[in-house]
Amino acid sequence: MPPYRNAVATPSLRARQKAATRELIVDAAVLVFTDRGYEDSRIDEIAARAGTSRATFYLHFRRKSDLLFELARRAEHYFESDYRELADLLRDPEVEEIRCWIARGFGCWVAAAALMRPVFEAADRDRRLANQLLPDVLPGARPLARALVDAAVCPDESTSEAMAMVFMAPLFVAFRRRAFGRPIDEDRLAVLVAQSWNALAVEHLRKPTPLGPVEEPRGP
Repeated sequence: MPPYRNAVATPSLRARQKAATRELIVDAAVLVFTDRGYEDSRIDEIAARAGTSRATFYLHFRRKSDLLFELARRAEHYFESDYRELADLLRDPEVEEIRCWIARGFGCWVAAAALMRPVFEAADRDRRLANQLLPDVLPGARPLARALVDAAVCPDESTSEAMAMVFMAPLFVAFRRRAFGRPIDEDRLAVLVAQSWNALAVEHLRKPTPLGPVEEPRGP
């Protein structure tokens, strides 16, 4: 009987080469979209920039718009902030600490903006694509909602989800402006957003959630 081996399956050489080619095509698409915009970019240009052919492109993607889903997937990585730290901050909120947390997130915006600009461009032109590419929940809203519950700022998931959308909306609008190359005063934005988050958190922390109707004491 052969000895037991706790082997982990590894991709074959062909599978690794295929995955590498796919990544090269996506990398090339980012460059072409940045240079020419999504609408004016052509598959032949993307394939050439990747050092491959149009036929190879179609082995990996059915159409140009399929690339947008890869870009959105890559961009998600840049919105993965440490929301557990934020939960700790919101338990005893201070504007300056919240501002620093927000400002650190701005450091990822440059790379994420290059990925998301063609996504926004395509979504603005095609409602069907918009529904597929852009989620109903703003980036970062779900982990923020969990942080609000963990910090006891919100009593339940329904309240925390609504507050998270309020928190993230100005940041999403500002990120979209950055993606299209419009100027943003990030320092001022971080201060204003931190002030609003702090005010909302303090207000909710001051108001304990009622557990049920309060009964009037009965007389003797």
